[in-house]
Amino acid sequence: MAYIFGKITPHEKKAALFVGLFLAIFIGLFYLVNLDLDPVRKTGFSEPMASPSSDQEIAQRLGSTTFSVESYAGWAQRYGLANAERGLDADPDKEGLPNYLEYVHGTNPLKADTDEDNFTDKQEIANGYDPDAPGDAKPSVEITIAKIDVVAPMVWSNNELEKDMLADLEKGLSHFSKTAAPGQNGNMIVSGHSSNYVWAKGDYNHIFKNLNDLEKGDFVTVKTSQKNGRIITYRYQITDKFITAPNDAEIFEGATNPVLTLSTCWPLGTTLKRVIIKAALQ
Repeated sequence: MAYIFGKITPHEKKAALFVGLFLAIFIGLFYLVNLDLDPVRKTGFSEPMASPSSDQEIAQRLGSTTFSVESYAGWAQRYGLANAERGLDADPDKEGLPNYLEYVHGTNPLKADTDEDNFTDKQEIANGYDPDAPGDAKPSVEITIAKIDVVAPMVWSNNELEKDMLADLEKGLSHFSKTAAPGQNGNMIVSGHSSNYVWAKGDYNHIFKNLNDLEKGDFVTVKTSQKNGRIITYRYQITDKFITAPNDAEIFEGATNPVLTLSTCWPLGTTLKRVIIKAALQ
């Protein structure tokens, strides 16, 4: 015999090493082929350009922490934006609305008029319309002032006729026609009843009875809900409070930044003056 039982010849050692090396290479190739070690390459997308801080920066710009169901990077990838088109301030469709607002409102960054109603997304958002719903659709709005236990819907008033505005106040808080939309630059004016006749209709006859209890530094939350499911929460901080005549120009003065003006009759049970609250988007 060429070897004693229990002993391995040099020839067999070489064969064993060859087999072991072959198995190691085979197992390595198997894992590379069958395991999802490189999902970005397999999907055909390059790594998103946006960093994890993009969503935080958008929240700071918007004054909101609730605005989307997906990350900015995921949104950019879903629309197949090239790296050069993925910046927060980029505008691939050239209609004046930067990417971060397209993302927030759920509109198509490659299409100037997402809902195809002949108004650009920028025009609709600036004027309080729903950019992803055709026609005159507007987002639903809810206003919350935790300090004075106010939670009420906002009604988009169509004109400044007193009888129409009084009808709107039966349904909630009234948004003055042609003033700024939530979160947009300009003065957004909202009024509510502090008192009303006992026989008057509506569930909001005293909704602003405690408005005068608010102070500088308190917060007002404005939540908008679009048809496409986007919910955007804006947070305003009170900067000023005063009592004045109903026609005081300071109530209606314009603003270059987003400003919220809340108004109600004062003293309670009269329409002599107005309590005015001014708040800035945070």
